[in-house]
Amino acid sequence: MGEYTGAEVLVKALKNEGVQKVFSISGHGLVAMMEALRLEDGIDFFSTRHEENAAHMADGWARATGQIGVCCSTVGSGAANMASGLYEAYADSSPVLAITANVQTFLSYPFVGALEDMDTLSYYSPITKWNAAVHQWSRIPELVQRAFREALTGRPGPVHLDIPLDILLQKGELDDLPVPENYRPIGRLRGDQGQIDKAAQILLDAERPLLVAGGGVIASEAWEEFQSSADFLGAAATTTPMGSGAVSAHNTGFFGDGGWLGGNAVLQALQEADVIVAVGCHFSSWLGLGQPPVMPARSQQKIVQIDIDPTQLGKKVPIEIGITGDAKAVLADLLVALKENGGKGKADDKWTAGLVTTYKQYLTSLEPMLGGETGPITMARLAREVGEYLTDKEAMVTIDGGMVFHWGFTYLNAHKPRRRFFFAGGGHLGCGQPFANAFKLAFPDRPVLNFCGDGAFGLTLQELDTAVRHKLPVVHVINNDGGWGMCKAGQLALYGENALEGIDQDFSSADYAEIAKGFGCYGERVKRTSDISPALERAFTSGKPAVLDVKTQLTPHPMFGVMAQVVFQGVPLSMPDGPSPGA
Repeated sequence: MGEYTGAEVLVKALKNEGVQKVFSISGHGLVAMMEALRLEDGIDFFSTRHEENAAHMADGWARATGQIGVCCSTVGSGAANMASGLYEAYADSSPVLAITANVQTFLSYPFVGALEDMDTLSYYSPITKWNAAVHQWSRIPELVQRAFREALTGRPGPVHLDIPLDILLQKGELDDLPVPENYRPIGRLRGDQGQIDKAAQILLDAERPLLVAGGGVIASEAWEEFQSSADFLGAAATTTPMGSGAVSAHNTGFFGDGGWLGGNAVLQALQEADVIVAVGCHFSSWLGLGQPPVMPARSQQKIVQIDIDPTQLGKKVPIEIGITGDAKAVLADLLVALKENGGKGKADDKWTAGLVTTYKQYLTSLEPMLGGETGPITMARLAREVGEYLTDKEAMVTIDGGMVFHWGFTYLNAHKPRRRFFFAGGGHLGCGQPFANAFKLAFPDRPVLNFCGDGAFGLTLQELDTAVRHKLPVVHVINNDGGWGMCKAGQLALYGENALEGIDQDFSSADYAEIAKGFGCYGERVKRTSDISPALERAFTSGKPAVLDVKTQLTPHPMFGVMAQVVFQGVPLSMPDGPSPGA
C-alpha cells in the first residue's frame, strides 16, 4: 500500500472496520492522528469539549447503532479525563475502543518522569475488557484487529490501546489490510441443543412463565425472537433497564419494564413466576441481585439463564439450566423447540392478565403525584407530559439523573429497541448530553431528547457548545429542583427532618435557558404545566439545540423505598418501605 506514519496506519485500520467518527479533543499528543484523519476520506475527527464526553459519545454511538464507538485522547491528563467516561461503557458492556497517546517509547514503560507521562495501561485495566501498549510500528494493524476482536467477541465491552508519540510519527511500509472476517468471528454462537430442549419442556410445563430481556437481547438484536417466544407461550415478558424496548409499551400485555423501576406489577411477576427465563440479563441491582425485596428468598422458581458470557450463568441466582450462546440464535432455536414439542403449554392467561391489571392500578395510584394545572410542576407531571408529547414520534430519549430516572421509566415509555437509554451499570450522571449528541449525529432525522436533573445537566453543560458547532438540534428537558434532590430525599428518609441542616447540596438560581442562549441554543424557562407541551413544540421546531429549564417540585417516587433497600442491603440503617408486589 505504500509508506505511512503510525497514525495513518491506525486510521486506515479503523476505517477498515467501518469506523466513521473518532471522538476526542485536540492535544499535542494527537497531532499526527488528527492529520491522518484529516487526510483520510470517510472517517472524521469529531471534537467535544472534554475527553470524558468523547468517551460518552463513543459509548452513545455504540448503543444507538450497534457498532463499535471510538474515542481518543492526548497524553497524561487527557487520558485520565477520558477514563472517567469509559467506566460507564465498561459497567454496561458497551463496545468502545479508547486510544491514548503517551510519551515516547524510550521514556515509557518504565516511565522516567517526563512531562505528562502516565502508566495508562494500569490506569485503564480495571475499566476495560482488554488493553495493550503498542511498542512497535509494525504491530499497529495486528493490535487494532485484536482490539476489535476483544471488544466484539462474546460479551461486548470497551478496549484500550496506548500508543507512544514516536510510534504515531514513525513511518513504514504497509501491506494490504485483511477484511474483518479474516481475523474475528462474524457469526452467532449457537447454544447447546440438549439444554435448549430441556428449557423448552420446562417452559411448556410452566403455569406462570416470565421472560426477562436484558442488555444482551439489545446487543444481539434479538427483540423479535424474544417477543415471539413470549407470544407463543402466552408468557409474561418484561425487561431490565438495558433491555428497554424489547417489550413494547404498546403491547397489550405490557405491565412495566426496567426491573423494579417498572413498579408493582414487575415485582409481582418476579416473585410469583414459577419459571423465569433471563436472556442476556445479569440479575443486577435492578432485579435486586436476585434477592428480596425484589425477588423471593429461597425460591422454588426454576430459572433458565441465557448469556453469551458463560461466567454469568448462575453467578447471582441458582439456575435450573444455563445456556451459553448468542441471544438471537438461542431464542430462535428455543422457539423451534417449543413448536416441535407441540401446543402452547400450560401458561395461565389469568395470571398474565392480572399483571396488566396491577400495572394499570399502579399508574392510577400515582395520579395524586401529578399535581394540578396550577401550582408547582411535579417531576411526575413533567415526565408524563414529555412522554405523551413524544408518543409515536420515533424519538430517541436518554434519561439522566437521580429521582428523574424513576419518573422517566414510569412515563417515558420505550416503544421500540434502541429508543430509550439509561446508564444502568454505573449510574454515571451527566451522560445525557453527550449521549444525546451522539444519537442525533447517528440518526439526524429522529427527534432526540435528554430528560435530566439540574445536577446532572451541570456536569456536562459545556457540550451545548459541541451541539451548536456540529448542528445537532437535541432538546434537553431539565427537572430543576435546585439541588441534589434524590440524595436529599434519601437523607430525609433515613435521618429525619434535620438531616439537611448545614449540608451544602443546593444550587444557585442559575437560569439554564439563558445560559443555553449564550451558547447559541434555543432556551426557555417553563413555569406552568400548561406550557410544557407548547414549549416542547417550540424547542423541537427551533432547529437548534434547545434547553427547557423547568422549575419542578421534587416528587419522591413510590419505588424509591425499594431502591434504598437494594442499594443499602446489609447496611445497619432503617430503610424506607417500598410498595408491596401487586399492591
